[in-house]
Amino acid sequence: MSKTETPNYWKSLNQIAQNDTYKQFTEREFQEGAEQLTDGVSRKSFLQIMGASIALAGLASCRRPVEKILPYHKQPENSVIGNPLYYATAMSMGGYLTGIIAESKEGRPTKLEGNPDQNASFGRSNIFQQAAILGLYDPDRARKIKNNDKDSNWDAFVSFSAIHFSNKNRRVAVIAEPNNTQTMARLRRESGFSNMLWVNYEPFSDENHLLGNQLAFGRKLRAQAMYENAQVVVSIDADFLNLSINNVDQVRRFTDRRKRVESNPSEISRLYTVESTYTVTGSNADHRKRLKPSDIQAFTYALAALLNPTLSGYRNHLSDDAYVLQVAKDLQNHAGQCVIVAGDNLPAEIHAAVAAMNASLGNINTTVSYFEVNYSGDANQWAALKQVSDELKAGQVDTLILLGTNPVFNAPSDLNFAEHIKKAATVIQVSDYVDETTRNGVNWHIPRTHFLEAWGDGASPSGQASIIQPIIQPLFGAKSEIEVMNAIFTGTNVSGHDLVKATWKTSLGSDAGWKTALHDGVIASTGSTPASVSFNAGVAGSILTAAGAFKTANTNLEVSFKPDNHVYDGRFANNGWLQEFPDPITKITWDNVALLSPATAKKLGVKAIYDGKNNENDTVLVSLKVGNKEISVPSWILPGHADECVTLLCGYGTELGKVSTGVGTNVYPLRTMGALYAANAVLTPTDETYMIACTQDHHSMEGRPLFRQATVEEFNKKPDFAQKMVKVPGKKEGDPFAITLFDAQTYPDYEPQWGMTIDLNSCIGCGVCTIACQAENNIPVIGKKEVSRSREMQWIRVDRYFVGDDVDNPQMVHQPIPCMHCELAPCEQVCPVAATTHSDDGLNQMTYNRCIGTRYCANNCPYKVRRFNFFNYPKIYLEEQNVNDPEILHMAMNPDVTIRFRGVMEKCTYCVQRINRKKIETKIATNGSVKPADGAVVTACQQACPANAIQFGDLTDTNSRVSKAKADQRNYVLLEELNIRPRTSYLARVTNPNGESSNA
Repeated sequence: MSKTETPNYWKSLNQIAQNDTYKQFTEREFQEGAEQLTDGVSRKSFLQIMGASIALAGLASCRRPVEKILPYHKQPENSVIGNPLYYATAMSMGGYLTGIIAESKEGRPTKLEGNPDQNASFGRSNIFQQAAILGLYDPDRARKIKNNDKDSNWDAFVSFSAIHFSNKNRRVAVIAEPNNTQTMARLRRESGFSNMLWVNYEPFSDENHLLGNQLAFGRKLRAQAMYENAQVVVSIDADFLNLSINNVDQVRRFTDRRKRVESNPSEISRLYTVESTYTVTGSNADHRKRLKPSDIQAFTYALAALLNPTLSGYRNHLSDDAYVLQVAKDLQNHAGQCVIVAGDNLPAEIHAAVAAMNASLGNINTTVSYFEVNYSGDANQWAALKQVSDELKAGQVDTLILLGTNPVFNAPSDLNFAEHIKKAATVIQVSDYVDETTRNGVNWHIPRTHFLEAWGDGASPSGQASIIQPIIQPLFGAKSEIEVMNAIFTGTNVSGHDLVKATWKTSLGSDAGWKTALHDGVIASTGSTPASVSFNAGVAGSILTAAGAFKTANTNLEVSFKPDNHVYDGRFANNGWLQEFPDPITKITWDNVALLSPATAKKLGVKAIYDGKNNENDTVLVSLKVGNKEISVPSWILPGHADECVTLLCGYGTELGKVSTGVGTNVYPLRTMGALYAANAVLTPTDETYMIACTQDHHSMEGRPLFRQATVEEFNKKPDFAQKMVKVPGKKEGDPFAITLFDAQTYPDYEPQWGMTIDLNSCIGCGVCTIACQAENNIPVIGKKEVSRSREMQWIRVDRYFVGDDVDNPQMVHQPIPCMHCELAPCEQVCPVAATTHSDDGLNQMTYNRCIGTRYCANNCPYKVRRFNFFNYPKIYLEEQNVNDPEILHMAMNPDVTIRFRGVMEKCTYCVQRINRKKIETKIATNGSVKPADGAVVTACQQACPANAIQFGDLTDTNSRVSKAKADQRNYVLLEELNIRPRTSYLARVTNPNGESSNA
């Protein structure tokens, strides 16, 4: 069936089953019992209670408070109450910096965006950067310096360091998060410590990537793919669009090429992926092959043998696979205009083979460049980590220093850090939380500063340097790594500011240069040029030796280890926004699972259970054994997953604070030095079940052509395919709208008319729009139990659909769904108290203090985008979590946005607070006009989106970007046949499959 007709779109296996319970579930707006409070109070009683609360609130506000208040005695410099200030800084992750612009209101940071001048950001961001603001105000962060579990202070630690480290011949081991800070490098050079072993470690680092390029080119280098120059992209188990280092920049580069559908559809890149489980990158592929981990490596070596002469002659069980042959042919046909990338977690020999293929195809410095790495020496950091473990075990380490790391929780289990750390005479840890390692006998624990509290420096993957400057003083007396290490190295107390400034004194010269660097967020004279590389043909022997293990298929069940889409490796596990963020692939919140294909689940006797009660997705607990380690973990059947393997998502089961404790399963015990990427496993289903809070079947709108796509060939034949897919009753050819029984609203000429488009050809489904909206609009976290009752509060969701009749291997697509701001809004017609109305500038707006909670509007909304506050969620959180200082959490709130109380409906407002701010500024600047210039108003979702998939602006300006997008032939609106005239529309997706290739 042609994709321009009616493809088979479906959300879940439950929908395919269509049992009676599922049908009942989808026919209800909220699940059975959702209209009742958890304490058994009925909805009627709830409204009565609300009425009393409103009355009491009214009485309380009849008199002004008698307390006297005073304005600022001295107004802070550059501060105007109500006007935010913006500061450039940067966030480090995986060893590299991404530029950040922090918005500060009355002295406290409230929102983070990308720095448009920094080359790893260009003004965009990902979910971790958007959610970092909540991490700053986390009340569970470590608050006190501890010495052997007793309260201490910074002066005491500095004094201890001056004495303890006066002997610089001590055997000192440091395990630190990768970080390319130049200040730390300077301190290490100047330290004079002759017997220090320094290890850069995190569970999912780029060490294998660097080691592979060291094999290929003789030194550690970081590859940077230039997707904007590549006609063909091959991704080998690399989720480069979502979880890779520098993914923000890579999304921009990749989607810039996909946007060429607007000018030259034939130049759209073609993406092949090979992976064991669905990733965001795989869901955007034109062709995707699902393979178990060992076969992914076999695929790579088979492909390399076809493309690199030094590897020719090698054969394995996939050498004649049709997919391998077609990928090789397509790459050869586009030599110099293609690129191959591999996941960082794959073995070093795989990365060396990828480098060999790119070299043979002539891709170096055209579609891929290599950059020097200044934070990791030539040593194998995995081997160095084992060396630390061995020396600890032998009692040879005098002092162990842990900088931001939690090895007791996430280090390979066979290194047994929980036991070996105790054999060090002194253990010093600098970390954000009191974590598993802290509780394992650390002598000195020092709270680590959030990056918004600290001075620091570093560089992007391509070497562009930045100064990290604090936006707020440390909330809990925390110290940065460079301050701690300076105290250790020198026995003195020097501020982070002075340490960083001393590093850059020569390079930046005068104070003017320093101020310019702080203002811009980048240091203009920096930025590495690509390294000059020459492929080492002698590495072929090492590659072929590794490839020899994959000549025949592995018949065992395999398990692969992946970082989680919410909490990554566990460092964000105490962030409520990220825990409640629906996984882009499974739509699971507040949990991790063992992912299985339908065929493998059937073979192993793992059944899918769906009972529909309170929207609880019960799933079977399975026992998973690797070697002599065994865990129990919930199973989850995922269409598109590779057969004969299980995927485990790491980062859960940690106890960092009240949010993370008791959430998910710790799967790190199965991960060892010999099984960092994958291992053979034994899976046994149990008789126990486990409740999963999954939003996939919530707000269901199936059965209608919501997501629309076509191939390049189909698009060239019928460019307006998306607009022709639905027959709208009463709409004549050439008319913008069908006839209506209602009186269409008229708008004053002097007001702008706001509208939005979402380009499905650019949107990758990462969900950063959801987190950005949550941060901007003070959207509460409600917890697993309430999510399971369809009460999630996010104002913009990203629907995920499977496409096709093949349940085992469907295509996957994503579609963001905010409020559509319909001009003939069904919600407005049924509200008994006119709480939802239309503004003069075309917004469907909510008046919170009018809403009485009937929820008629939600029932009448065909897009299911309205959210109801069943509870005063922030208050409940503070009470249940026993938070002693709620003002910390309140500091994270955007003061420009009303905090909603329980019993009211809320939804996307097109960021009306941003709109009104710009309208006021424009009126002042133009002496009367309230129409901001195009691009002046940027919604939170639009600003965060790394793919630049969202356009927003004034529809009365025919030259605005949103007006031009709506004039595109791919533009269509959801449920146009209802004739409710939504202001939000979509640009249909156009894919570029190779007609000679097939998925497998």
